[in-house]
Amino acid sequence: MGKKVFLSYAYQDRGIAEQVSRLLKEHGHDTDDISFIDPQVDTKTGDNIREAIKQQMCSASNVVIIVTPNSAKSQWVNYEAGMASALDKPIILIKSKDAKDVDFVTSLANAQSIEMGNGVGEQ
Repeated sequence: MGKKVFLSYAYQDRGIAEQVSRLLKEHGHDTDDISFIDPQVDTKTGDNIREAIKQQMCSASNVVIIVTPNSAKSQWVNYEAGMASALDKPIILIKSKDAKDVDFVTSLANAQSIEMGNGVGEQ
């Protein structure tokens, strides 16, 4: 069975999320061995969003959180970060250069962090 990655981001950062997803597939494991769970895409109208997020996160091997000023203001990204921490999921933070002191990030004890560069998220 392949790895599943839960991708958490603010809806304003959809373009960054698509770039990160593409780059992880291109430079990560065999693309057939990795799939992304995107709650903004993988949920339907009428779904209990909190339950859907929990189920999707429970089935994920890792959680990738895109950290930007937008995600710092997003109740859902904050919720997903807390859920990932509570479920003791491996967390990878992909941080924009302008998101140095985002509050929810400092509360994630076992998160690994990568700063965006080389065109990812840059306009």
